[in-house]
Amino acid sequence: MSLDAEALYSLVVESVALRTADLTPGTHVVDAFCGAGGSAIGFARRGKRVTAIDLRPDRLVMARHNATLFGVADRIEFMAGDALSLLPTIAADSIFLAPPWGGPEYARRPRFTMDCFTPSGRAILEAASRPDMALVMQVPRTFELEEFRRLGRPFTVVEDRLGEELLSLTVLLPRQT
Repeated sequence: MSLDAEALYSLVVESVALRTADLTPGTHVVDAFCGAGGSAIGFARRGKRVTAIDLRPDRLVMARHNATLFGVADRIEFMAGDALSLLPTIAADSIFLAPPWGGPEYARRPRFTMDCFTPSGRAILEAASRPDMALVMQVPRTFELEEFRRLGRPFTVVEDRLGEELLSLTVLLPRQT
């Protein structure tokens, strides 16, 4: 795998990526913050077509290399750019959001809210919210779920675990239509 220190820290565990792919509806998923490609690879391994976006071209080089190692690069379209600008222009069945949590420092926060994401989680949801697409968002285990209740939409929360350790939460918001 092609990884740097930041990518190694933020890369999703394989079993979580595959389970998230199984839970994500549809055959075409946008991975809005693909990083080194762990989740995009999981979606592609489960037979989905993926549009993988990252702001940093060097991350896309890593993601493409890693997808090639898993034999799924042909199922992923890699796009360099700002996800907030690109999301409204892409048609898909689902949008997967795993925005930056702020590096290792995030774990020191007793509570994590939408305002802790960079860019703001509120701006991310605004750009990604379309009634014809499901949203799937991976958040820290200390995320304040009241943030999703305020949206007034039904949602399901799945715990992402490695053995007994709680790694993160995956929040599923179905299509509105």
